[in-house]
Amino acid sequence: MIVFLFWGGTSRNDGGLRGAEELIGSMKLDAESSWMGVYLGGNKVGYIHSEIAIREDGGYEITEISRMSGAMMGSQQQMKLKMTVTTDSTLAMASFEGSLDAAPYITSFKGFHKEQVLHIELTAGGKTSSRVIPAPEPIYLSQAIKPLLEAGRLGANDSLKLSGFDPLSMEMQDLVVIGAEPQLHMLFGEQVQARKLTTRMSGFESSLFIDEAGNSIAEYGPLGIVLKQETMESALNVDDGTGTIDFLDLFAIKPVGTIPESRSVTRAIYRVNGFPIDRLVAASGRQFAVGGDTIMVDARQIRIESEDNFDSATLKDAPFIESRETGILAAAKIAMMNGTSRVDSLERLSAWVFNSVAKKPSAGIPSALAVLNTRSGDCNEHSVLFTAMARSVGIPTRIQLGAVYQQGRFFYHAWPASLIDNRWVEFEPTFGDLRADAARLAMAKGDLSAAGELAAAIGNIKIEILSTEK
Repeated sequence: MIVFLFWGGTSRNDGGLRGAEELIGSMKLDAESSWMGVYLGGNKVGYIHSEIAIREDGGYEITEISRMSGAMMGSQQQMKLKMTVTTDSTLAMASFEGSLDAAPYITSFKGFHKEQVLHIELTAGGKTSSRVIPAPEPIYLSQAIKPLLEAGRLGANDSLKLSGFDPLSMEMQDLVVIGAEPQLHMLFGEQVQARKLTTRMSGFESSLFIDEAGNSIAEYGPLGIVLKQETMESALNVDDGTGTIDFLDLFAIKPVGTIPESRSVTRAIYRVNGFPIDRLVAASGRQFAVGGDTIMVDARQIRIESEDNFDSATLKDAPFIESRETGILAAAKIAMMNGTSRVDSLERLSAWVFNSVAKKPSAGIPSALAVLNTRSGDCNEHSVLFTAMARSVGIPTRIQLGAVYQQGRFFYHAWPASLIDNRWVEFEPTFGDLRADAARLAMAKGDLSAAGELAAAIGNIKIEILSTEK
């Protein structure tokens, strides 16, 4: 769901390369078309189609179209991503344009690099936001990284460090690529001579296998995603989305123990493995460490936050949280009308969001303005709308990201929290409860872009329910 931009850096390490231009050298790419199937949990869930065309100026135009389909809570979901990138002869980006379509939400983005400045436009919910970011070095979009690595020859002692840009958070992140010499690898039941390149970014590690002809034949990514080189006919042979795999079920956490009447729980103690306890404590004022791997969630007890810890971003307009839009403010005033206090106003807002937004699973990137217009979605949509509306009237509000207990499992979930008397009070507009219960664990906080903080741990987290109270 995240589009990454990269620009060259330095990582000299017994053969480390000074930058992408040294990696590709004077090599020229040929026009080509390639297809890869996308697999998750052993099931075919989509494809990626890439095309490289040679421009008259010696640069390239790279187009990538991908599709994923499956189910969420039994509801058919499809995502389509299209991206076109123009580059110079070293694959450095000149401009890009693309869109992510996950009905009913469509997000589009475009940008260009000129005079050491990156210009970006992001359109969501009918609103276009712009930003300029200093970028003194050449920029390499993710769609150009794979051809760059295919064309280059990263050996066993070679490494390349690049910096990445995430438009959801508008922040930079590092990418490191580690090379290897060709050797035999067992891929999909066959032994293949290939170079295995290892990439590390934001806590994720991926493996890219490139054959002797310089073609990407396989990629093993985070969350168990596998890409496999295929013919066009084979790649396009994807389930129609009726549900060979349910994304929510696949990543749900099966705990030890159960929680009867989970929405009524006000205090719970959990043993957690696979996620640092200190990060759980930092994610929520209701979470307290009670042992080396044990955490207590108490909905009745909330830590008082120091004013020094206040994050001014929780009051600001942000990508996908359009708190300065007049429509958002008008809706907030209606929803919070006659509130007798900040608590009462926010509880009215939580009830209004619950009653106004139809409960429909969504695989797209939600925009508060789009949710206000479409009035449908899941926890992400409820949370961004609540957050934007609360911020629009001057109430610091953030999104809690973690896992909530339902029907015997913990499902990944989002819910909002607002600052009241120096305490972050958590609400639950998705389920219709005025306050969030304790049958959940917050793992990150901020905006939806904070999901990257917990994504690397998905599949590794284990939870044991030690005790609960109502």
